[in-house]
Amino acid sequence: MLDIQPIRRRRIYEDVAQRLQQMMLDGALAEGDVLPSERDLMEQFQVGRPAIREALMSLQKAGLVSITNGERARVARPDAQHFIHELSTSVRSYIANPEGVRHFQNARMHLEMALARHAAREATEADIARIGGALARNKRDLSDMDAFEKSDIAFHYEIVLVANNPLFNGVHQAVVQWLSEQRNVSLKVTRAKQKAFTFHERIYEAIAAHDPDAAEATMREHLESVASLYWQSARR
Repeated sequence: MLDIQPIRRRRIYEDVAQRLQQMMLDGALAEGDVLPSERDLMEQFQVGRPAIREALMSLQKAGLVSITNGERARVARPDAQHFIHELSTSVRSYIANPEGVRHFQNARMHLEMALARHAAREATEADIARIGGALARNKRDLSDMDAFEKSDIAFHYEIVLVANNPLFNGVHQAVVQWLSEQRNVSLKVTRAKQKAFTFHERIYEAIAAHDPDAAEATMREHLESVASLYWQSARR
């Protein structure tokens, strides 16, 4: 017997939201366009005010419209931060167990290896100067745990910025938040900060020398070391 699931009845507001979203996809509504008033939408869709308001709220949650008090809804374009925010609850549940943490550590490692390689190939003198500045701040913060953690994140982020891709920026910032416990644990290990800084120094040197292989390999070694320190501490 076929495993056929019953058809779920859609709510009216879902139909309204889908129609409006389709109009955006078709180009009838463009980014920045102001939507008709609630009353006009009620008349056009032949539905009540609650359905219109729920539809607009669902589109706002999806990042497709912006709503300001006292003004009509305006068509918006979801950005990378919005996508990441929508994923956050599910991700935090996923990494609540060791297997999930390992998967994210691995995903982060491969992402940053690729970005380090790209930076070594494409970084301009200005990019290299920014990464060097972040490295200098990281060295200055070696004696301060909180400051070192912030400049550690900033160093990695400067490498991400070389790609000039907002999706990479958003994903990197999200992964930093999702794996914050790893950083808090691993940096407390004896000489962990000095070890991390030494890796940062080597990564910077590889990028400045435009050596993609060295940049990628050193980033891998660095993040494998961070993960190893975390699991050693977590088992204690």
